[in-house]
Amino acid sequence: MSRDDKADSSENKGVISAKVAALILGSPRLRQQLLPEGPLISPYEILDYRSVLVLEDEKGSKAVFHRTQRIKFLQDGVEAILEHFWGDGVLVVDYQHSAGRIADSFKDEGRRHLVIELPRPMHAGEELTFTVQRTVLEGFRGAHEAVETTLDHPIHKLSRAIMFPKGRPCRGAKLVAGVGEDALSIAMAAKGLTIISTRVGNPRPYTPYTIDWSW
Repeated sequence: MSRDDKADSSENKGVISAKVAALILGSPRLRQQLLPEGPLISPYEILDYRSVLVLEDEKGSKAVFHRTQRIKFLQDGVEAILEHFWGDGVLVVDYQHSAGRIADSFKDEGRRHLVIELPRPMHAGEELTFTVQRTVLEGFRGAHEAVETTLDHPIHKLSRAIMFPKGRPCRGAKLVAGVGEDALSIAMAAKGLTIISTRVGNPRPYTPYTIDWSW
């Protein structure tokens, strides 16, 4: 199983550990960059989160996460945001983030957190749209796989899609959230590719949304 997630928070609700939360709050530099007005208010809310996972080959040996995200800052003076990811395989062999550069990286109980430094401090009420691309190796080798999204900010819109190679189409998929699950339709895309997609209505922060599939 491979999981991918995006967000930034000092609270430990399953995305970052208490150790990393304490590190952020205990560092004057990181606290100023990530939480300039303190940990009680989220530094930003997610207005729109759109992610596509492209399985590049039939063996599942190479996959690329593509994400477009629009956020609105709730704190004044945010200078950086946190990226999170975890899962199987080599988690990152190529990484691109349009909002800024990687300033710090932390390993945390099997997860990786990146501090993305923004070009300038952001004002409360400002919006920012950015793209992220991450390449993973050997992450989806099984006949049954899954990808999870957990967001630790207020979230308005969430959509995910997975694209399968021509020689190994998706055979079945479902979205699992909490105790509920919904079957996902399989559609044909260009050049014989198959694709599954979902748009989550009223998404909730700190809730894992998992797409399980067989191929």
